[in-house]
Amino acid sequence: MSRRVIFADDMKPAYMRRTKIDFWDGMKHGSLMPKITARDQKSVWDAVSVYIQDHLQLRQGVRIPALGSFDVVTKCVKVRNERIIFPMPVFYLARNLIVSHNLMDNKEYLPGHKELEPLKFPEVAAAASVSWKKVESCIRGTTSLISRSLGKGENIALVLRDVGVILIEGTKVQVKFYYEFLEMLAGKENLHKVPQLMDMMVSRVDPVASLTFSGRAIIFPEFEMETVPRPPPRRDHLKARHGDQQEKEGALPALRQGKKASYQRSRILRRAEAHYRAYLQAEAKQETWAEQKQAGAGGSEGKEQRNISVKPKC
Repeated sequence: MSRRVIFADDMKPAYMRRTKIDFWDGMKHGSLMPKITARDQKSVWDAVSVYIQDHLQLRQGVRIPALGSFDVVTKCVKVRNERIIFPMPVFYLARNLIVSHNLMDNKEYLPGHKELEPLKFPEVAAAASVSWKKVESCIRGTTSLISRSLGKGENIALVLRDVGVILIEGTKVQVKFYYEFLEMLAGKENLHKVPQLMDMMVSRVDPVASLTFSGRAIIFPEFEMETVPRPPPRRDHLKARHGDQQEKEGALPALRQGKKASYQRSRILRRAEAHYRAYLQAEAKQETWAEQKQAGAGGSEGKEQRNISVKPKC
């Protein structure tokens, strides 16, 4: 739980826009989470993300009150002539959100009625250096804001650092995981072989709003509206042409079609690996800048420390 995660702001695309929003009906964001600063909120959810990573790596599920549950299930698939058994992360949305907002239910909800232990607030509080009451207030306040946003018909996305994104658009709930998280959990070899894992992957560089049809979503825990421009709709004759071509190639999507599928999977994985390397470089750059700033405050001793190169932590 001692890992520190830094988000690289310079990796955000220029065409993405984020704006802070106040709540509707005269209610302010802070009214649901009194005495909790934006820094505390970030620290809490970063610690929750690390908590999820640590427990899933040990094949232990985690239940977050009023939000849902993360777990690891064992899957067996046949790829070509090879049978592959691999662990796969799953997320089950909380029943209160499903019922309240008529969201699409997961038919495989907690197989075998498996009971998962709830998130331990004291452990998260220790990692975030806040009180456990602040942790509880922050999590419950965030889930309440999510529920209110869904009630207003907005798309929402909860970004969990180094884990992935929970995205709710309309009545559809989906969870996407980052490349390095899937690699850690399922193994790099399986990630390159199993198409189901590829379908679960999302780039940490691409805007979350680009995953939606409308190009807009409220990003949590920051509670910011993110928007991206949507491409113009294609003409009818282009759609018809592509439709005819897909019928000739077969009913399976492109990622499942022989050599072409294998090439596209490799291309997506190379792109994800490149994004992760860029993320690590930006993280190392930010750590170096922070250490140089701290060293500069120490006078002459700090000046000597500025010449020390800091290696990126992988």
